[in-house]
Parts: sequence; structure tokens; C-alpha cells
Amino acid sequence: MSILSINSISNNLKAVQQVQQTQADLADTITQLSTGLRINSAKDDPAGLIAQELLRAEIVASNAAVKNTRMASAMLKVAESGLGEISNLLNDAKGLAVEAANSGVMSSEMIAANQTQVNQILNSVNRIAGTTNWLGKPLLDGSLSAENGGATFQLGPDVVQSQQVTETIESVLATQVGNNNGKLNDLASGGKAELAFNPALASNILDSAILQIATQRGELGTTQKYTLDSNISALESAIVQLTGTVSQIGDADFAVVASELARNQILLGTGIKALGIINQTPQYAASLISN
Repeated sequence: MSILSINSISNNLKAVQQVQQTQADLADTITQLSTGLRINSAKDDPAGLIAQELLRAEIVASNAAVKNTRMASAMLKVAESGLGEISNLLNDAKGLAVEAANSGVMSSEMIAANQTQVNQILNSVNRIAGTTNWLGKPLLDGSLSAENGGATFQLGPDVVQSQQVTETIESVLATQVGNNNGKLNDLASGGKAELAFNPALASNILDSAILQIATQRGELGTTQKYTLDSNISALESAIVQLTGTVSQIGDADFAVVASELARNQILLGTGIKALGIINQTPQYAASLISN
């Protein structure tokens, strides 16, 4: 003999819980569709969230490293530009020294005129050496010499020595450039390499100075091409890969989410209908008893 029970509280509660769970699942799928993300909070995927945040931190740090590298490259270009101008000046001075050695043709007045130009060239060399700077930091006056520690560039996402590069730029002031026979400032009027008295020494000092400047420019160019430019390429490639990985971890699969949305909508509809039927059962049983 079957028994018709009017105590449907248990079934009612189960149905209500199921409807509430379906509503929560539906809210999650709608959130994923609206944000495009599978992970919108830690509860969605705790392990995935941790991996995603670590990767995002690395991406941010890598982007900062790219910026650092570009700034370092720009700084070295400024220094190289100043050195290039000094190189042009020294080449002009070399020509003046060679002319002054032609004493059989050059008059003392002509040699004196050449000396005046050399004096001006030396002044310009010192001016460029003292005023070429990056954000107020002098570049060519010896501030970035090996003795002073050079300039350290942070080129990687981690602040460790292996991801840093130090570039040195020696002083190109007239008192520092030259050789063991003399420095550029010795070419000034009254110096031991003044054109009127020793054009050969002046030419010798200038040869060494021109080589020093060219060597320094070459070192800066090598750093830019083989260290900084290649570093930017490597970092940008890594950022693309890291970004793709973050996307794989955290992005929503719209096909899957859309199917989940349809499923939850169907479940919610049937759940609400079932709840209505369950709520009607006691009323039906009561009407049978009253009859």
C-alpha cells in the first residue's frame, strides 16, 4: 500500500538549493562572458590565479626592462653624438697641424691663424665634453669613467647582477686625451705642441686623440647593437610568449561558456518549474483529505 505524504519540506529544500546553485552557476557564466575571463576571482581557479599573477608580474617587469634598455640606448646615442662632433673637430685640427708643418710656404701669420683655430677647437672640445649630458648627468667629462664605476643599466626583469650591464665612458677633456708625448691641451698657444714650434708633436698627439675618440665611439656602438638592441628583441619576444600563456590560463573559452550558459538557463527553468510542482503537492493532498 502506497502512502501519500504531505510533508514535502525536505524535497522543497533540495529543490530550492538546486535552483540557488544553478543561479550561482549562471551568474558565473554570465560574468565570464562579460569579462572574457575564466578566472575572475580566486575561487574560480586558485592555482591558475597564482600562476597568472606571477606571469603578469614578470610581464610588467619585462616591459620595464624594455623601457630601461631603450633609455640606455638613447643615452649612449647622445654620448656618441657628442663624441662624433669632437672627432670632426680633431680631424680639422689634424689638417691645421699638417698645414703648419709646411713652413716653406706658410708665413708666420698664416701659422698663427691656424693656431687661433686650434685654440678654438680645443675650447669647443672642452665645451662639448662638459655639456653633453643625459637628464643632467654628464657623459663625457669622466663622470662615467671606469674609475668612477661607469653607468649601470638594468636590462632584465630581475634586479640581479647577471641582468645588469655597466658601460664606461672615459673623459674626453683636452687635458685627458692624447698619449705619453702630450695631451690635446698641449696644442694650445704656449703649449709644447704649439703649431709654430712643434707641428710634428701636435700631429702625433692628434693621431692618438682621434684614435681614442673613434675607439670609444666603437665601444658604444657595439654595446648598442649587440647588447641593447638584441636585449630589446629578446625581451619583446618573451613578453609575447608570457602574454599568450596568461591568456591560455585566464581567458574564457567562449564556446564552452556559451554551452554552459545554455545548460544553466535550461536547468534554472526546469528547477523553478519543479519547485512549483513540489509546492503544489501539499495543496493537492489537503484537497483530497477535505473531500
